[in-house]
Amino acid sequence: MLTKLRAFADIGRTQGITTTASIAIVGALTSTVTVEWYHLVYFTLLAIVAHMALNTYIAIGDQELDAQTYVPSRNPVSAGILSKKEALGFVWGGTACCVLLIALLPLKISLASTLIAFLCFIPSYGSLLWYGWKGKRVLFSYDFSFSISYAFFVLFGVFAVGGMPTMYTWMFIGVVVFAATAFAQWENGLKDADADRYAGVRSLAVVTQVRNNKKLSVSHPYFLYGCALKAGFLLSCLLAFIISKNYLFLAFLLLYGIPSQVYIMYRFLIKEQPVDHRRTILMDVTFAAILGYTTIVGKTGLLPIVLLIVYLIGGYLIGSQIQLNCEFKFGRFLSRGPST
Repeated sequence: MLTKLRAFADIGRTQGITTTASIAIVGALTSTVTVEWYHLVYFTLLAIVAHMALNTYIAIGDQELDAQTYVPSRNPVSAGILSKKEALGFVWGGTACCVLLIALLPLKISLASTLIAFLCFIPSYGSLLWYGWKGKRVLFSYDFSFSISYAFFVLFGVFAVGGMPTMYTWMFIGVVVFAATAFAQWENGLKDADADRYAGVRSLAVVTQVRNNKKLSVSHPYFLYGCALKAGFLLSCLLAFIISKNYLFLAFLLLYGIPSQVYIMYRFLIKEQPVDHRRTILMDVTFAAILGYTTIVGKTGLLPIVLLIVYLIGGYLIGSQIQLNCEFKFGRFLSRGPST
């Protein structure tokens, strides 16, 4: 029984639940209303079922792809720990739970806000169902389905608390599109290029002839594309200063934000092994999250940002420990053996 539960944690990628929840939480924090403790509980519960159900659905379609990676046993369906029927049952059960949780919103907010929140949730959830079904094999869909999903999830967070968007909301959507989604897919496309090519995935990494275990050059179109995404992220962060006129944030952006992102791109330029790419991805998640969340400091003050970062990292550590074969686990990268 415990093995099954941990298999569902593996296939549902529980390490990323608080990352997903935090997108809606920040959306709520940028809105015109005050965020209460029960909103955080609500977004966490919704993220548990939505995040795990969608990742399970994506993993079901990734069996051919996972067979070509360095550790195919990390897909519990491929490993025979879970049947496809069990996994699909989990997906549709999770989807039903999401609908039920949204149906509870009128207990706290108006029917109009509930309807708008639901209309935002549909493309947020649906774009990743599409991604898991056929989206990976359609040009641009691999790279931007998550951008669509997370942008609408920010708006869902706004309306789910009964609020309206502010300038901080639209700025944070830019942060999310460039950092949390498009660049995350850039990283995954780089790491899994050969396996994606074999499985027929039409990522920009595949199209631009990226090869695993071969360094990118400064002039490679895929590296230049990654630099453009990072530049878009930093420009979105700069908008936070333009909105807030907070010179402490500007100093933080100049002294921490820009150097940290340059360092991430430097590592992707000099590293060539997938395991090293995963190390860099973990670093980027931490660096980018700290910078991205800090963009709303002009509206919320510093304390909510600190608590949000603790929530994100704490949830990541707990989620990765629950999993048996987490691909992105900090302890897994302390050694450089082939099993990492």
